[in-house]
Amino acid sequence: MKYRIISVFLCLIVLLCACADNEDEISVKKRTVLVYVAAENTLRSLALNDFVEVKEGTEYINAAENNMLVYIDTGSEPRLVRLTKDKSGEVVEELISEYESQNSLDVSVMKDIMSTAFQKYPADSYGLVLWSHGEGWLPNETNLRWWGQDGNNFMEIAQLHEALQAAPHFDFIYFDACFMNSVEVVYELRDCADYFIGCPTETPGPGAPYQRTVPLLFSKEDAPVKVAQDYFLYYKDLYDENVKPSNMNWTGGVSIGVIKSDELDNLAVATAKLLPKYIQNKQSIDVTDVMCYDKRSYYKYYYDLDRFIYKLTAGNGDYAEWKSVFDKAAILWLSTPKNFSGLIKGLFTMDENAGGLSTYIPRSYSSSLNEAYRVNAWYQAAGWPQTGW
Repeated sequence: MKYRIISVFLCLIVLLCACADNEDEISVKKRTVLVYVAAENTLRSLALNDFVEVKEGTEYINAAENNMLVYIDTGSEPRLVRLTKDKSGEVVEELISEYESQNSLDVSVMKDIMSTAFQKYPADSYGLVLWSHGEGWLPNETNLRWWGQDGNNFMEIAQLHEALQAAPHFDFIYFDACFMNSVEVVYELRDCADYFIGCPTETPGPGAPYQRTVPLLFSKEDAPVKVAQDYFLYYKDLYDENVKPSNMNWTGGVSIGVIKSDELDNLAVATAKLLPKYIQNKQSIDVTDVMCYDKRSYYKYYYDLDRFIYKLTAGNGDYAEWKSVFDKAAILWLSTPKNFSGLIKGLFTMDENAGGLSTYIPRSYSSSLNEAYRVNAWYQAAGWPQTGW
């Protein structure tokens, strides 16, 4: 009888332990954040540095209440990991999945990673960081970068939108990549997240200071604004326009913005009232004095949306009405007086009146790009078809 009691007692202990382990694995935390690092490109070494910073930042989050996940592909041994703390409080990697060499920008690959990450680590809220090269909305045919570079593979925004359908709705999506604070990008992805954090220009090579940024990703309130503000302050403190920047000593300034998704449809409606009124029959569009974030010598892809509408309306009452809608969507915009551009290998002056959200303006010298632009949701919603462009 004594033996039977002991046996039953031991079975109960094993069962309870098994239940506890399973409960820990599937328990719903307050927030799960995934940093998705596509770095099979020239940013490989910087990605590894940022991964170290993410680990440093994880020291300051409550790992019992939150999930810090990283998918990293630098060209070998892609893996999805959870960063957590052991009993001594040291940050450790828990391997979730490891993969053979793969294209991390393939829609099916990204869907699989997203599904694994968020099904295994559910939470009350979610955040996503997309880390790689970036080139706004530009299409594949340009041989440039959209979001992400994996070898010779790139991901168009429509493909990114498709991949994100395998993920939950995000509190925020943070683009740690160049040129992603584009109205075409955020409008296309507006159903995927409540807020977008990004830069309309080229971003600092070292990326976000993750040792500081990671804890802010888990803020209970205003996480997007806190992340953007701290990112800006970090580089503002290093800013020195008299010192040539390097990835080891970034003194070349920074710009960052936050966009509120549920105001983007209103912004499209407001824009659609103006474009056909001021542009008819495919007339040439004067962009003189409109802030351009793109320092390519001839083709220009990224103009400031605010300054464009201001120029178009000459700042009249139509602009004031439009601007009141714009300000509800573009809730934060911060920039140092100058930003560095690798395209010109130097600094350029930022317009202090700019709004921090870029847009493409159709031009006569770029007919193939104009044609590609017409498939964007923003093109249709903002009234461009009625202008002739």
